[in-house]
Amino acid sequence: MFFLFPNYFIAQEIKDSTPKSYELKDPQYSAFRKIEQEWFAKEYHTILKENKLKMNCSGCESIYMNTILEIDSAGKLKNYKVVNSRKCADKFSKKLQERFIKWFLTYPFPKELYNAKFEARLGTELKC
Repeated sequence: MFFLFPNYFIAQEIKDSTPKSYELKDPQYSAFRKIEQEWFAKEYHTILKENKLKMNCSGCESIYMNTILEIDSAGKLKNYKVVNSRKCADKFSKKLQERFIKWFLTYPFPKELYNAKFEARLGTELKC
């Protein structure tokens, strides 16, 4: 059956080639983990408050956006692509996507992440 659907396997291989942030090797993993914690402390709760979003186990278990981040050779976010998002049982609006990524657009990424491309989860979900 492989020979009948060769493009499917090629597309799957390309899709899977972007590592998740937790798959990065040190020092990249440590560098992004520090950035992620800073974003969470400075931005995440503010974003939730601005958008009147509250997480709870009875109706809104997760608010996150999985995004492929592409950092250039100067440490700037060159490109991003939203892979998926979840706001309670719904998807993010374009406005909420832009708000989640806004901080990263001006963030000076450290040299460990220069020319890096990886998928990151911005936000969280409850363990209900």
